[in-house]
Amino acid sequence: MNRKVKSAAHQWFVAYLFYPGDLDLMLKELIAPFIREFSPDLNWFFIRYWENGGHIRLRIKTEISLHDVLAKALEKRAGDFFIQYPAAGKLNASASTAVTGSLSTDQTIQFSVYEPETMRYGNQQSLRWAELHFFKSSAFILDWICTRKPGASVLLQALRLHLVLLLATGWEIFRLITVCNFFIDGWLSRLYISGTDTAVQKIFWLKEFEISFNRTKEVILPASKVFWEEVTSGTADKKLQDLLKENILIMQNYQQAEFEETKYIEIMTSLMHMNNNRLGISNQEEAYGMYCTLRCLDFIANS
Repeated sequence: MNRKVKSAAHQWFVAYLFYPGDLDLMLKELIAPFIREFSPDLNWFFIRYWENGGHIRLRIKTEISLHDVLAKALEKRAGDFFIQYPAAGKLNASASTAVTGSLSTDQTIQFSVYEPETMRYGNQQSLRWAELHFFKSSAFILDWICTRKPGASVLLQALRLHLVLLLATGWEIFRLITVCNFFIDGWLSRLYISGTDTAVQKIFWLKEFEISFNRTKEVILPASKVFWEEVTSGTADKKLQDLLKENILIMQNYQQAEFEETKYIEIMTSLMHMNNNRLGISNQEEAYGMYCTLRCLDFIANS
């Protein structure tokens, strides 16, 4: 009964923050300070979205009574950010309007509702575990964006996050490679030219991936093995070790729910896709990023 009452009192606060400039800049200078001040211990996550203009979708689960407070505070900080970091477009005069029709591509903030993808992540029960992953992923990635060193590669960071999530399953590497292949098959078609033989295009793109990866494999492959050994031995960075522990608990919940293996893999690859999204990796880059992960796993298993 108490859980139901708490659930009713806590609802999703949802804001879409449109900005035609650098979304990483907005994450660092607007979203991160806002979260630190108002939601450090709350359940929150973000995704990037490009429909009707590049924007960040911020979702915070909190008491309904706080929604107006959050809205006013975020409006004020968003307005200050848009003035300090102007980009193409201008701040919409009615920035606080709810999303009811076509969305603005100007610098603006709009409020909406959270529509969970329940079936994508299993069912109503397992959605909680997916959302927990959203929370942990968002906090980890936002911290990385805020502390990112010049020249640090988002593809390499995605590779690390993929390895952490895959390791959390407890599966043998040969099974993890099947997950990578499943992901690649699902995203490679984004690169295909309509009307051209798909089998031929798959061969072409995998060859292109191989050529590209081979340029840096002498660095990436041994580094990935060192990273894998550090994480498995518990000697990696504390933030990574904490993320692994959290991922293990989430994956254990999914495994105990006894989904069919294909569905479980679909859920895993959806979580990896959302990691890519938060890092700012385009859909067209995702298959190549997972190809790199596959090559690293193969090297780890055979060296």
